[in-house]
Amino acid sequence: MIWVVMIIAGIITYGTRFSMFNKTIAKKMPAWVETPLHYVPIALLTAIIVPEVLISNDTLNLSIFENLRIIAACVAVFIALISRNIIATIASGLICLWLLQWLI
Repeated sequence: MIWVVMIIAGIITYGTRFSMFNKTIAKKMPAWVETPLHYVPIALLTAIIVPEVLISNDTLNLSIFENLRIIAACVAVFIALISRNIIATIASGLICLWLLQWLI
Protein backbone atom coordinates (compact mmCIF):
# COMPACT_ATOMS: atom_id res chain seq x y z
CA MET A 1 0.00 0.00 0.00
CA ILE A 2 2.86 2.38 0.80
CA TRP A 3 4.31 1.86 -2.68
CA VAL A 4 1.03 2.88 -4.28
CA VAL A 5 0.96 6.08 -2.21
CA MET A 6 4.59 6.84 -3.09
CA ILE A 7 4.01 6.26 -6.82
CA ILE A 8 0.87 8.42 -6.85
CA ALA A 9 2.67 11.18 -4.92
CA GLY A 10 5.56 10.98 -7.40
CA ILE A 11 3.21 11.25 -10.38
CA ILE A 12 1.44 14.25 -8.86
CA THR A 13 4.76 15.94 -8.03
CA TYR A 14 6.10 15.29 -11.53
CA GLY A 15 2.87 16.64 -13.03
CA THR A 16 3.05 19.89 -11.10
CA ARG A 17 6.72 20.38 -11.98
CA PHE A 18 6.14 19.49 -15.65
CA SER A 19 3.28 21.98 -15.94
CA MET A 20 5.61 24.85 -15.05
CA PHE A 21 8.26 23.89 -17.63
CA ASN A 22 5.94 22.93 -20.47
CA LYS A 23 5.38 26.03 -22.59
CA THR A 24 2.02 24.96 -23.98
CA ILE A 25 0.49 24.55 -20.55
CA ALA A 26 2.23 27.61 -19.06
CA LYS A 27 0.92 29.91 -21.80
CA LYS A 28 -2.67 28.90 -21.11
CA MET A 29 -2.57 30.09 -17.49
CA PRO A 30 -5.09 32.92 -17.09
CA ALA A 31 -4.06 36.33 -15.79
CA TRP A 32 -6.22 36.00 -12.67
CA VAL A 33 -4.09 33.01 -11.67
CA GLU A 34 -0.71 34.54 -12.56
CA THR A 35 -1.24 37.84 -10.75
CA PRO A 36 -1.55 36.37 -7.23
CA LEU A 37 1.38 34.01 -7.88
CA HIS A 38 3.73 37.01 -7.96
CA TYR A 39 3.08 37.50 -4.23
CA VAL A 40 3.83 33.90 -3.17
CA PRO A 41 7.64 34.23 -2.72
CA ILE A 42 7.44 37.33 -0.51
CA ALA A 43 4.62 35.81 1.54
CA LEU A 44 6.58 32.61 2.13
CA LEU A 45 9.81 34.40 2.99
CA THR A 46 7.94 36.68 5.39
CA ALA A 47 6.32 33.69 7.09
CA ILE A 48 9.74 32.07 7.54
CA ILE A 49 11.86 35.09 8.51
CA VAL A 50 9.60 37.15 10.80
CA PRO A 51 9.03 34.46 13.47
CA GLU A 52 12.72 33.60 13.41
CA VAL A 53 13.64 37.22 14.09
CA LEU A 54 10.94 38.11 16.61
CA ILE A 55 10.48 34.95 18.69
CA SER A 56 13.06 34.19 21.37
CA ASN A 57 14.60 30.71 21.32
CA ASP A 58 14.85 30.57 25.10
CA THR A 59 11.29 31.47 26.11
CA LEU A 60 9.43 31.00 22.79
CA ASN A 61 7.77 34.37 23.43
CA LEU A 62 7.67 37.48 21.31
CA SER A 63 10.88 39.33 22.08
CA ILE A 64 11.19 42.89 20.81
CA PHE A 65 13.29 44.63 23.44
CA GLU A 66 16.87 43.48 23.93
CA ASN A 67 16.62 41.36 20.78
CA LEU A 68 19.85 41.38 18.81
CA ARG A 69 18.26 39.68 15.81
CA ILE A 70 16.06 42.72 15.14
CA ILE A 71 19.12 44.97 14.92
CA ALA A 72 20.88 42.50 12.59
CA ALA A 73 17.73 42.20 10.46
CA CYS A 74 17.50 45.98 10.15
CA VAL A 75 21.14 46.14 9.05
CA ALA A 76 20.49 43.37 6.51
CA VAL A 77 17.43 45.19 5.13
CA PHE A 78 19.44 48.41 4.84
CA ILE A 79 22.23 46.60 2.97
CA ALA A 80 19.63 44.91 0.74
CA LEU A 81 18.10 48.26 -0.19
CA ILE A 82 21.50 49.73 -1.01
CA SER A 83 23.25 46.84 -2.74
CA ARG A 84 20.41 44.70 -4.16
CA ASN A 85 22.74 41.74 -3.61
CA ILE A 86 21.54 38.61 -1.81
CA ILE A 87 25.02 37.48 -0.73
CA ALA A 88 25.83 40.91 0.72
CA THR A 89 22.49 40.98 2.53
CA ILE A 90 22.92 37.56 4.13
CA ALA A 91 26.59 38.18 4.97
CA SER A 92 25.92 41.58 6.53
CA GLY A 93 23.07 40.24 8.64
CA LEU A 94 25.12 37.28 9.87
CA ILE A 95 28.22 39.35 10.57
CA CYS A 96 26.19 41.97 12.40
CA LEU A 97 24.46 39.31 14.53
CA TRP A 98 27.75 37.58 15.33
CA LEU A 99 29.40 40.86 16.28
CA LEU A 100 26.47 41.88 18.47
CA GLN A 101 26.45 38.52 20.24
CA TRP A 102 30.20 38.64 20.74
CA LEU A 103 30.31 42.24 21.96
CA ILE A 104 27.22 42.15 24.20
